[in-house]
Amino acid sequence: MKTKILTVLSIFAFLAVISVYGQMSTIKATTDFSFMVGSKTLPAGAYEFVRDENAQSFVVRGGGNSAVIAVITRFARELHTTPQDAHVVFDVVDGNYMLSEIVIPGQDGYMLLATKESHEHKVMNIKF
Repeated sequence: MKTKILTVLSIFAFLAVISVYGQMSTIKATTDFSFMVGSKTLPAGAYEFVRDENAQSFVVRGGGNSAVIAVITRFARELHTTPQDAHVVFDVVDGNYMLSEIVIPGQDGYMLLATKESHEHKVMNIKF
């Protein structure tokens, strides 16, 4: 009986972790500026930034537009933010916004672009 209870509790814990993990793989944000995802420019608007675990990339979609960008590397979110924070970072060069980082709560941060030239960061903090 004790083994059955432990098995059932283990299954529920596993399902809870999967549920939270799956929910946190998407961040929604609305930009008031157009921005580049790789070589594609997306207009201002509401977007979902969805992590594709299998392809090690993010799909950005919204308003009939979509683009895919590969993850260059991951970084420890604690170095950049607190574990509860989520945000999308754009590198800004000469007035052009380029998607560069995404931080999802409960996961590492994701670097999508390494801009070599002088640039500023536009950080969009996301509330859950």
